Amino acid sequence: MGRHRAFILSSLATVAGIFLAWYSNPTWAGWDEILKMVSKGDNMPIAGLIPLIVFFTYLSLSEAFRHDRLIRQGREDEVLDEMYK
Repeated sequence: MGRHRAFILSSLATVAGIFLAWYSNPTWAGWDEILKMVSKGDNMPIAGLIPLIVFFTYLSLSEAFRHDRLIRQGREDEVLDEMYK
């Protein structure tokens, strides 16, 4: 959890920014169109998958960079141990 703190905080800041933008200008007609589009039954699974795609992309890149760092340090034998953790 500790190493994902930056991702979690940036995600919460993004969501808070979206809500702040909506509350600061609720008369913009585009919000109604976005809400109609996202709330349709066919689009709900897609809207739910977008945060998962972002999280798992971040997680995989984080692991890849950590493994590359171990390889640069000459500790290739520890990469497999890190993958099993």
